[in-house]
Amino acid sequence: MNFEQLYADRAQCMKTSAVREFFKLTEQPDVMSFAGGFPSADFFPMEKVTEVLRDLIAEEGKFALQYGPTEGNLELRQYLAEKMTREGSPCTAEHIIITNGSQQGMDLISKVFVNPGDVVIVEEPGYVGGLGAIYNYEADRISIPVDDDGIRVDLLAARLRKLHSEGRTPKFIYLVPNFQNPTGCTMNLARRIKMLALAREYNFLIVEDNPYGEIRFEGQAVQSMRSMDTDGRVIYLGSFSKTFSPGIRVGWMLAEPELIQKVACAKGSTDLCSNSLGQRMAYRFAASGYIELHVSSLISRYKARRDLMLSCMEKNFPADVTWTHPKGGFFIWVTLPDGMTARQLLLKSIERKVAFVDGAGFFVNGKGENTARFSFSEAAPDKIIEGIAILGEIMQAEMVAYKKEKTA
Repeated sequence: MNFEQLYADRAQCMKTSAVREFFKLTEQPDVMSFAGGFPSADFFPMEKVTEVLRDLIAEEGKFALQYGPTEGNLELRQYLAEKMTREGSPCTAEHIIITNGSQQGMDLISKVFVNPGDVVIVEEPGYVGGLGAIYNYEADRISIPVDDDGIRVDLLAARLRKLHSEGRTPKFIYLVPNFQNPTGCTMNLARRIKMLALAREYNFLIVEDNPYGEIRFEGQAVQSMRSMDTDGRVIYLGSFSKTFSPGIRVGWMLAEPELIQKVACAKGSTDLCSNSLGQRMAYRFAASGYIELHVSSLISRYKARRDLMLSCMEKNFPADVTWTHPKGGFFIWVTLPDGMTARQLLLKSIERKVAFVDGAGFFVNGKGENTARFSFSEAAPDKIIEGIAILGEIMQAEMVAYKKEKTA
């Protein structure tokens, strides 16, 4: 059967990212992996989950195992509205829709807003799941570099002026402003304020994806763009995946009720509703106050792993290699000297049973061959020590060969 002649035009754009393809190799059981951006399964609150599930089934089983509203469980939506209001973004349950993780939120936003050829601004490098959702709807993705303080709004302003002169306006910009995936950087307040001003000037939406914001190790939280939004142009995405469990697939979108209604129409034709059991579990964990205690324990545990990986990099990596120092989240971004390729390094490290993710897959323009993402969230401390030491050996050898080649 020749399926190619039957595919819709948009299906020609759909392909698995290079990052996810490589996971098949890097996530083998005997590999010391710093590749996946996963929460540690060692930190899942198994006893509490067992207790909550038992009580949930006994008390609400007939509802928890049934279809639910497309917009999501009302109690959970009310809780999330109260949470966001406390955090500076006043809203009601009508501003909230439950999604299958924040990933579905990105797909639904793209589905509702993007026509083929529409301009969407993305970070460079950026989160592959968000980049893929936008690409699947045939957008023209224009990337703007990030540095330690987040996306370069000065470069964005210049690019917006150029687009305006060409008669083109972005539909939205997609941002992970807190402990960004993949760099771990956080967008500072001044740039968030400037971003809102640019969005008003050029009339585009801001998608503020915040899966890591509560996993902060140090410093003060930066005010969200949604909390500073005065005209309803910021769409906020949240998730329980990093603070509780990714397996329940419960995230949420906060936006103006008019937009939530349109998104609900798109979601209803996609999956009817999100996981009823998972939503009721999330509500019980959150409403009881347990989720806040759990997040507090996660912060200290993940901070210990970040500190350990940074110290091991300092000890083992060559002087010409640089990396970020994230104040939260799951990721450290490593940059090799220009001309060295992280993919070549990765292939050699796999032979030694150590894995990370080379950075090229986080770019939309063929850049990033000398970059890599390291996740400290999932690896046990002994694996971090051993794995980074092995990578240091490989890097040192590659650096010697690279310098000889340059001087030859």
